[in-house]
Amino acid sequence: MSLYCLNPACSFPDNANNHKFCHGCGQPLADTTQGYLFRDRYLIKQILGEGNFGRTYLVEDQNFNHRKRVLKKFIAAFQGAILETAKTLFKREAEILDTLKHEQIPAIYDHFEEENSLYLVEEYIEGEDLITEFNREGKFSQKKIKYLLEDLLPVLDYLHQKNLLHRDIKPDNIMRRRHDSKLILIDFGGVKEVSKTRGTLIYTPGYGSIEQMTGNPQTASDIYSLGATCVRLMTGYFPSENNENDPIYDSNTATWLWKDYLHNQGVEIEQILSNILDKMLAHFPQDRYQNSQEILLELNPPVSCAKPLDITEDLSESESKLINQSSFKELTKKENILIYTTVVISIIIIIFIVRFLAAQSSLNVGTFVGAFLICLCLANLVFILFKNIKKRRIKIKYSQNSIIHNKLAQPTTLQVNSANPSTVAPNTSITSSSTPTKQPNKNLISSLKSFQFEVITVNTKGEIIKRENRENEYFTVKLSQDINLEMVVIPGGNFWMGTSKKEGKNSQQEKPQHRVNLSSFCMAKYPITQGQWKQIMEQNPAYFKGDNRPVENVSLYDCLDFCKKLSELVGIQLTLPSEAQWEYACRGVINSNQYKQLDGTQIYQPFHFGATITEQLANYNCSRTYQQEPIGIYFPKTIDVGSFYPNNFGLYDLHGNVWEWCGDTWHENYQNAPQDGKIWLNGNDKYSPMRGGSWAAFPFYCRCAIRNKVQRNNRSYDHGFRVVYNFKK
Repeated sequence: MSLYCLNPACSFPDNANNHKFCHGCGQPLADTTQGYLFRDRYLIKQILGEGNFGRTYLVEDQNFNHRKRVLKKFIAAFQGAILETAKTLFKREAEILDTLKHEQIPAIYDHFEEENSLYLVEEYIEGEDLITEFNREGKFSQKKIKYLLEDLLPVLDYLHQKNLLHRDIKPDNIMRRRHDSKLILIDFGGVKEVSKTRGTLIYTPGYGSIEQMTGNPQTASDIYSLGATCVRLMTGYFPSENNENDPIYDSNTATWLWKDYLHNQGVEIEQILSNILDKMLAHFPQDRYQNSQEILLELNPPVSCAKPLDITEDLSESESKLINQSSFKELTKKENILIYTTVVISIIIIIFIVRFLAAQSSLNVGTFVGAFLICLCLANLVFILFKNIKKRRIKIKYSQNSIIHNKLAQPTTLQVNSANPSTVAPNTSITSSSTPTKQPNKNLISSLKSFQFEVITVNTKGEIIKRENRENEYFTVKLSQDINLEMVVIPGGNFWMGTSKKEGKNSQQEKPQHRVNLSSFCMAKYPITQGQWKQIMEQNPAYFKGDNRPVENVSLYDCLDFCKKLSELVGIQLTLPSEAQWEYACRGVINSNQYKQLDGTQIYQPFHFGATITEQLANYNCSRTYQQEPIGIYFPKTIDVGSFYPNNFGLYDLHGNVWEWCGDTWHENYQNAPQDGKIWLNGNDKYSPMRGGSWAAFPFYCRCAIRNKVQRNNRSYDHGFRVVYNFKK
């Protein structure tokens, strides 16, 4: 047993258990092994790890409410010019890390030098790395690997778009954040800008590509490392110094053997996933994917806008056969052949009968009548066949239209597996049913009333520079004696949806900026609360309990079921908002002319309250900043709705607290987006957009224009929603 000195400046922290003073730094081990206050600010709680380049500590920041941080010490075992070069590179890397503002990349808070050692203070991620998860849960399934790719590839794309390489992607450097299960890419000690010059050789054997091993890493090198991470998590075989023979990689022929290895284990890989991983692991970089978007497109191929919405996935077997196996054109073709064949055969038979009769020397009445009746029957057969086929075509065409209309109009229902209640098999429709199943009670709806509220505007420092009193109208839906749903009137108008180039840091998903004209509608003043949810659904799925907190941990299908039941109760059609409705309502555009530019477009502030966001304005992850506002105290959970200032329409909690579902299918950008504000279908119907950010989101992800691609059946501690009622005022 040894005593470990927690002084990060100590060069030799391991001590014999009978030592009283550390032989590395000379300080009392009774102090430095229990906790060590480094630089009068960072209280060292424990060592997290140690590698070739340094040590990592868990610390508490005494200047910031004892917030947990990670302190990394880079040991510079150099002298002279080499030491100065190492310092320069470290500072450059720290500057690069400071530019990264992504919720799945740890934030950097400080970097400094002390006694020829270099230090970095980063965000602490509460969770576990994928190696630890593997040891606990075993080999990753194909489904889990797909989720891994879908979660990490956008992070990789973010890095590569900034012309940066991670250079050390492996299971040890990927963490699963505990509160939302998001994958976080960590350890950016080897981050490097893409260039043609040879760099320091940084890679992990078993994960590094050939060009990275020779000092010429590319974006395809990170993709290779991610592919290697996937196959090693699937096979359960990781490289180590003690194993010269790698059963899933033949170094002599530079060939991956992972599929053979899994096949021998009785595991067959889906063709799409197999092809993707093979291409990610190609030996030469030019044979691999050149960017992450290519992989995402193959993993989830987009539905062409020209292709009609496929509603046959959720039809019954008989309905599917009716539409798919007997399409109208195909049926017409086959039945035309049947008619023509019958007519030709009938004519041949009639000609044969006529020639037979003509060849007879004498005709009796019986023979003639018999021949006449045969011809008459054949003619009648052709007539009946034609008539029945025509009726059948009309019936099928009517049935097709009815089925499609009903499927698009019906609400989503949940089919729950009794063995696993969390397993949901939803239908893919968007809107709720227009026909209630029970007698609605319209007395639960009040008439329009006015309400007053105060609106504020802030500058880039988060300082309030303007206050205004506003008024709007709303109606109330009474759900119980003390629980109401307030629906605020959103006046019709037009705005430019998405972001302009001037907003900066924006995503291609938010472009092109395009004009949308919307009719008036009503939107819930707050996200749906747990009290409202329990009143309608008779249960509460939320993780952070509280009747006045927003309901979370709900999928899109759960939300649609709520809309259906609520609509049946009150007799009006309540649905999820479209993306256009949500963004228009969030921005609170009162007078669009004040935002107009010379080219006709409009430029808005990123948040409805102005240029930035602070902890006094919303519930979000305020450990990072958006502009020049101060860092706030992060509150990692939901809070009661209505705790902050509303926007120009009188809506609350549009930034932060919970992400909010929209009814659209997912589209990667706004190309060919509708201009009437309606729900946009014909996209990737496995996903829907969520808007507004959450308690866990960094400032950039709480903007009015932000779009979050989420699987429709996904439930998380930060997934909520609000409802709309479409009407014309």
